Amino acid sequence: MQASQPYMTGAAPLTSVHRHVVIVVDDDVNVRRLFHDALDAAGMSALVTASGEEALRLALTHPDTCVVLADVRMPQMDGWDLEREMRRMAPELPVVLVTADRLLSIRGSVRDKPVSADEIEALVRTSCTMPTRGEPD
Repeated sequence: MQASQPYMTGAAPLTSVHRHVVIVVDDDVNVRRLFHDALDAAGMSALVTASGEEALRLALTHPDTCVVLADVRMPQMDGWDLEREMRRMAPELPVVLVTADRLLSIRGSVRDKPVSADEIEALVRTSCTMPTRGEPD
């Protein structure tokens, strides 16, 4: 899995009213793999990247994205910077910041990084509650 090569898997069935398409941003390849595999197993589509800049490009080119899951601590563009840019660029797209740092997760806007497939799926399902961007309400 290359950081510069985002990929998408797990397309939902064509009969689905709403496809969960998730952008996952983390500089740790093992975390990206964990999230990708969990979302794929749950039948969700995962766009996975190591950089905030690439996540912004993915959000522009994939208007069916329903949530962005981003690590707080990343080089160049951290999760908070990504969230600010995403709110400016696509204010209707939820950004969920996650961290493995317990001190940072005490802040209300940052969640503990899920570590199991069930936790990852639950986080996406609770965060992705709006109609897909670009579709009529």
